[in-house]
Amino acid sequence: MKGVILTAGGATRLKPITDVYGKALVPIYDKPMIYYGISLLIKSGVKDIAIVCSPSDLNLYRSMFDGRFKNLGLDFKVYVQTTPLGTADAVKSALPFIENEDFVLLFADNIFVMEGMETLLKKAIRENEGLVMFTLPVSNPEKFGVVNVQGDKVVEMEEKPEKPKTNLIATGLYVLSKETSAKLQDLKLSPRGEYEMTDIYQSYISEGKCRQVTLPESCKWLDTGTFDSLLECSQTIKDFEDKHGIYGCPELELYKQGFISKENLLSSIEHYKKDYKDKILKSL
Repeated sequence: MKGVILTAGGATRLKPITDVYGKALVPIYDKPMIYYGISLLIKSGVKDIAIVCSPSDLNLYRSMFDGRFKNLGLDFKVYVQTTPLGTADAVKSALPFIENEDFVLLFADNIFVMEGMETLLKKAIRENEGLVMFTLPVSNPEKFGVVNVQGDKVVEMEEKPEKPKTNLIATGLYVLSKETSAKLQDLKLSPRGEYEMTDIYQSYISEGKCRQVTLPESCKWLDTGTFDSLLECSQTIKDFEDKHGIYGCPELELYKQGFISKENLLSSIEHYKKDYKDKILKSL
Protein backbone atom coordinates (compact mmCIF):
# COMPACT_ATOMS: atom_id res chain seq x y z
CA MET A 1 0.00 0.00 0.00
CA LYS A 2 1.21 3.47 -0.89
CA GLY A 3 0.30 6.91 0.39
CA VAL A 4 -0.09 10.22 -1.46
CA ILE A 5 -0.20 13.49 0.46
CA LEU A 6 -1.34 16.63 -1.35
CA THR A 7 0.26 19.88 -0.18
CA ALA A 8 0.14 22.13 -3.25
CA GLY A 9 -2.84 24.36 -2.39
CA GLY A 10 -2.36 28.12 -2.35
CA ALA A 11 -3.74 28.71 1.18
CA THR A 12 -4.29 32.39 0.42
CA ARG A 13 -6.24 32.88 3.65
CA LEU A 14 -3.03 32.21 5.58
CA LYS A 15 -0.91 34.84 3.89
CA PRO A 16 1.61 36.24 4.86
CA ILE A 17 2.59 32.92 6.50
CA THR A 18 2.18 31.07 3.22
CA ASP A 19 4.24 33.68 1.40
CA VAL A 20 7.22 32.02 3.11
CA TYR A 21 6.32 28.32 2.78
CA GLY A 22 3.35 26.12 1.95
CA LYS A 23 0.48 25.48 4.32
CA ALA A 24 1.52 21.91 5.13
CA LEU A 25 4.81 23.20 6.59
CA VAL A 26 3.08 25.60 8.98
CA PRO A 27 3.75 24.52 12.60
CA ILE A 28 0.88 23.01 14.57
CA TYR A 29 2.01 23.16 18.20
CA ASP A 30 5.46 21.50 18.16
CA LYS A 31 5.86 20.10 14.65
CA PRO A 32 5.07 20.87 10.98
CA MET A 33 1.49 20.19 9.94
CA ILE A 34 2.53 17.48 7.48
CA TYR A 35 4.04 15.35 10.25
CA TYR A 36 0.56 14.42 11.50
CA GLY A 37 -0.46 12.95 8.15
CA ILE A 38 2.86 11.16 7.70
CA SER A 39 2.54 9.66 11.19
CA LEU A 40 -0.99 8.43 10.49
CA LEU A 41 0.19 6.67 7.34
CA ILE A 42 3.12 5.07 9.16
CA LYS A 43 0.85 3.88 11.99
CA SER A 44 -1.37 2.30 9.34
CA GLY A 45 1.55 0.35 7.86
CA VAL A 46 2.21 2.69 4.91
CA LYS A 47 5.85 3.62 4.45
CA ASP A 48 5.98 4.35 0.69
CA ILE A 49 4.80 7.97 0.57
CA ALA A 50 4.62 10.59 -2.17
CA ILE A 51 4.38 14.30 -1.42
CA VAL A 52 2.86 16.52 -4.13
CA CYS A 53 3.91 20.13 -3.62
CA SER A 54 4.13 23.46 -5.40
CA PRO A 55 7.39 24.45 -7.16
CA SER A 56 8.29 26.95 -4.42
CA ASP A 57 8.31 24.21 -1.75
CA LEU A 58 10.25 21.57 -3.67
CA ASN A 59 13.65 22.22 -2.10
CA LEU A 60 12.13 22.41 1.39
CA TYR A 61 10.58 18.96 1.05
CA ARG A 62 13.65 17.48 -0.55
CA SER A 63 15.86 18.68 2.28
CA MET A 64 13.35 17.35 4.80
CA PHE A 65 12.80 13.89 3.33
CA ASP A 66 15.83 13.01 1.22
CA GLY A 67 17.98 13.02 4.34
CA ARG A 68 17.29 11.39 7.66
CA PHE A 69 13.73 10.11 7.03
CA LYS A 70 14.92 8.22 3.98
CA ASN A 71 17.66 6.74 6.12
CA LEU A 72 14.94 5.39 8.43
CA GLY A 73 13.49 3.06 5.82
CA LEU A 74 10.81 5.35 4.40
CA ASP A 75 10.51 5.57 0.64
CA PHE A 76 9.70 9.25 0.08
CA LYS A 77 9.15 10.72 -3.35
CA VAL A 78 8.46 14.42 -3.96
CA TYR A 79 6.48 15.51 -7.02
CA VAL A 80 5.67 19.01 -8.22
CA GLN A 81 2.30 20.22 -9.46
CA THR A 82 3.69 22.81 -11.85
CA THR A 83 0.35 24.46 -12.69
CA PRO A 84 -2.59 24.53 -10.24
CA LEU A 85 -5.11 22.62 -12.34
CA GLY A 86 -7.07 20.95 -9.55
CA THR A 87 -6.77 18.15 -7.03
CA ALA A 88 -6.88 15.32 -9.58
CA ASP A 89 -4.11 17.01 -11.53
CA ALA A 90 -2.04 16.98 -8.34
CA VAL A 91 -2.64 13.24 -7.91
CA LYS A 92 -1.77 12.69 -11.59
CA SER A 93 1.63 14.22 -10.84
CA ALA A 94 2.32 11.18 -8.64
CA LEU A 95 1.17 8.51 -11.14
CA PRO A 96 4.77 7.29 -11.70
CA PHE A 97 4.83 6.55 -7.97
CA ILE A 98 1.33 5.01 -7.74
CA GLU A 99 2.04 2.59 -10.63
CA ASN A 100 -1.49 1.16 -10.85
CA GLU A 101 -1.59 0.19 -7.19
CA ASP A 102 -4.05 0.87 -4.38
CA PHE A 103 -3.17 3.95 -2.35
CA VAL A 104 -4.25 6.16 0.52
CA LEU A 105 -4.92 9.78 -0.43
CA LEU A 106 -4.59 12.41 2.27
CA PHE A 107 -4.98 16.17 2.01
CA ALA A 108 -2.18 17.49 4.22
CA ASP A 109 -4.29 20.13 5.97
CA ASN A 110 -6.54 17.42 7.43
CA ILE A 111 -5.46 16.54 10.96
CA PHE A 112 -7.28 13.75 12.79
CA VAL A 113 -6.74 13.61 16.55
CA MET A 114 -7.94 10.34 18.00
CA GLU A 115 -6.57 7.27 19.71
CA GLY A 116 -6.93 4.30 17.37
CA MET A 117 -7.44 6.26 14.14
CA GLU A 118 -5.01 3.91 12.43
CA THR A 119 -7.27 0.94 13.25
CA LEU A 120 -10.05 2.44 11.13
CA LEU A 121 -7.66 3.19 8.28
CA LYS A 122 -6.12 -0.30 8.33
CA LYS A 123 -9.61 -1.84 8.13
CA ALA A 124 -10.53 0.44 5.22
CA ILE A 125 -7.35 -0.58 3.39
CA ARG A 126 -8.11 -4.29 3.88
CA GLU A 127 -11.75 -4.09 2.80
CA ASN A 128 -11.58 -1.54 -0.01
CA GLU A 129 -13.12 -2.62 -3.33
CA GLY A 130 -12.98 0.76 -5.06
CA LEU A 131 -13.15 3.82 -2.87
CA VAL A 132 -13.45 4.34 0.88
CA MET A 133 -14.04 7.87 2.11
CA PHE A 134 -13.87 8.96 5.73
CA THR A 135 -16.87 11.06 6.70
CA LEU A 136 -17.97 13.18 9.62
CA PRO A 137 -21.22 14.93 10.64
CA VAL A 138 -20.76 18.73 10.90
CA SER A 139 -22.90 21.76 11.68
CA ASN A 140 -22.06 23.57 8.42
CA PRO A 141 -22.13 20.91 5.68
CA GLU A 142 -22.81 23.45 2.93
CA LYS A 143 -19.09 24.36 3.00
CA PHE A 144 -17.96 20.83 2.11
CA GLY A 145 -18.64 17.83 -0.09
CA VAL A 146 -21.88 16.41 1.33
CA VAL A 147 -22.59 12.68 1.06
CA ASN A 148 -25.85 10.77 1.17
CA VAL A 149 -25.49 7.20 2.37
CA GLN A 150 -27.37 3.94 2.70
CA GLY A 151 -25.65 2.02 5.45
CA ASP A 152 -21.97 2.20 4.64
CA LYS A 153 -22.60 2.78 0.90
CA VAL A 154 -22.28 6.28 -0.53
CA VAL A 155 -25.12 6.80 -3.02
CA GLU A 156 -24.69 10.51 -3.72
CA MET A 157 -22.15 13.30 -3.27
CA GLU A 158 -22.75 17.03 -3.77
CA GLU A 159 -20.00 19.65 -3.67
CA LYS A 160 -20.92 22.59 -1.41
CA PRO A 161 -24.71 22.42 -1.98
CA GLU A 162 -26.86 25.40 -0.96
CA LYS A 163 -29.38 23.04 0.67
CA PRO A 164 -27.54 19.95 1.94
CA LYS A 165 -29.59 16.75 2.15
CA THR A 166 -27.51 15.50 5.09
CA ASN A 167 -24.94 16.87 7.53
CA LEU A 168 -22.42 14.15 6.63
CA ILE A 169 -19.37 15.41 4.77
CA ALA A 170 -16.29 13.87 3.18
CA THR A 171 -13.06 14.65 4.99
CA GLY A 172 -9.70 14.72 3.22
CA LEU A 173 -8.83 11.03 3.73
CA TYR A 174 -9.56 8.33 1.11
CA VAL A 175 -8.49 4.82 0.17
CA LEU A 176 -8.51 4.30 -3.62
CA SER A 177 -8.13 1.16 -5.70
CA LYS A 178 -5.66 0.60 -8.51
CA GLU A 179 -8.46 1.43 -11.00
CA THR A 180 -7.91 5.09 -10.08
CA SER A 181 -4.81 5.34 -12.27
CA ALA A 182 -6.83 4.65 -15.43
CA LYS A 183 -9.65 6.92 -14.28
CA LEU A 184 -7.17 9.77 -13.80
CA GLN A 185 -5.77 9.28 -17.29
CA ASP A 186 -9.26 9.49 -18.80
CA LEU A 187 -10.42 12.47 -16.73
CA LYS A 188 -11.72 15.57 -18.52
CA LEU A 189 -11.52 19.19 -17.42
CA SER A 190 -14.44 20.32 -15.28
CA PRO A 191 -16.50 23.47 -16.07
CA ARG A 192 -14.13 25.28 -13.68
CA GLY A 193 -11.22 24.39 -15.95
CA GLU A 194 -9.71 21.95 -13.44
CA TYR A 195 -9.24 18.22 -13.05
CA GLU A 196 -11.39 17.33 -10.02
CA MET A 197 -10.99 14.38 -7.65
CA THR A 198 -14.73 14.78 -7.06
CA ASP A 199 -15.28 13.39 -10.58
CA ILE A 200 -13.23 10.31 -9.62
CA TYR A 201 -15.32 9.84 -6.48
CA GLN A 202 -18.52 10.23 -8.50
CA SER A 203 -17.43 7.49 -10.89
CA TYR A 204 -16.96 5.04 -8.01
CA ILE A 205 -20.32 6.08 -6.53
CA SER A 206 -22.10 5.46 -9.84
CA GLU A 207 -20.45 2.01 -10.03
CA GLY A 208 -21.64 1.17 -6.50
CA LYS A 209 -18.04 0.82 -5.32
CA CYS A 210 -17.87 3.65 -2.77
CA ARG A 211 -18.03 2.90 0.95
CA GLN A 212 -17.79 5.36 3.80
CA VAL A 213 -16.48 5.20 7.34
CA THR A 214 -18.14 7.66 9.70
CA LEU A 215 -15.60 8.89 12.22
CA PRO A 216 -16.71 8.68 15.87
CA GLU A 217 -17.46 11.70 18.04
CA SER A 218 -14.19 11.08 19.86
CA CYS A 219 -12.28 12.04 16.69
CA LYS A 220 -11.32 15.68 16.38
CA TRP A 221 -11.04 16.78 12.76
CA LEU A 222 -9.10 20.01 12.93
CA ASP A 223 -9.71 23.06 10.79
CA THR A 224 -6.45 24.66 9.65
CA GLY A 225 -7.83 27.33 7.34
CA THR A 226 -7.55 30.52 9.42
CA PHE A 227 -5.13 32.13 11.85
CA ASP A 228 -7.50 31.56 14.78
CA SER A 229 -8.09 27.93 13.85
CA LEU A 230 -4.32 27.32 13.65
CA LEU A 231 -4.06 28.55 17.23
CA GLU A 232 -6.96 26.33 18.30
CA CYS A 233 -5.37 23.35 16.53
CA SER A 234 -2.13 23.85 18.42
CA GLN A 235 -4.02 24.00 21.72
CA THR A 236 -5.95 20.82 20.83
CA ILE A 237 -2.73 18.96 20.06
CA LYS A 238 -1.12 20.22 23.27
CA ASP A 239 -4.11 19.10 25.35
CA PHE A 240 -4.06 15.67 23.69
CA GLU A 241 -0.31 15.27 24.22
CA ASP A 242 -0.62 16.28 27.87
CA LYS A 243 -2.97 13.30 28.35
CA HIS A 244 -1.63 10.71 25.92
CA GLY A 245 1.98 11.58 25.11
CA ILE A 246 3.51 12.97 21.94
CA TYR A 247 1.29 12.79 18.84
CA GLY A 248 2.26 12.93 15.18
CA CYS A 249 5.94 12.02 15.60
CA PRO A 250 7.12 10.03 12.54
CA GLU A 251 10.30 8.71 14.18
CA LEU A 252 8.39 7.30 17.14
CA GLU A 253 5.74 5.70 14.93
CA LEU A 254 8.43 4.06 12.80
CA TYR A 255 9.79 2.46 15.97
CA LYS A 256 6.36 1.41 17.25
CA GLN A 257 5.57 -0.27 13.92
CA GLY A 258 8.85 -2.18 14.02
CA PHE A 259 10.27 -0.41 10.96
CA ILE A 260 13.35 0.75 12.88
CA SER A 261 15.23 -0.39 15.97
CA LYS A 262 15.43 1.50 19.25
CA GLU A 263 19.00 2.40 18.36
CA ASN A 264 17.83 3.88 15.05
CA LEU A 265 15.18 5.88 16.90
CA LEU A 266 17.61 7.28 19.46
CA SER A 267 20.03 8.23 16.70
CA SER A 268 17.31 9.92 14.63
CA ILE A 269 16.20 12.21 17.47
CA GLU A 270 19.67 13.12 18.67
CA HIS A 271 19.61 16.51 16.93
CA TYR A 272 16.44 17.61 18.76
CA LYS A 273 16.73 19.83 21.80
CA LYS A 274 15.97 18.47 25.27
CA ASP A 275 12.27 19.37 25.59
CA TYR A 276 11.13 17.70 22.39
CA LYS A 277 13.50 14.78 22.78
CA ASP A 278 12.25 14.15 26.31
CA LYS A 279 8.66 14.01 25.02
CA ILE A 280 9.63 11.24 22.64
CA LEU A 281 11.59 9.30 25.24
CA LYS A 282 8.73 9.58 27.73
CA SER A 283 6.37 8.06 25.14
CA LEU A 284 8.61 4.99 24.88
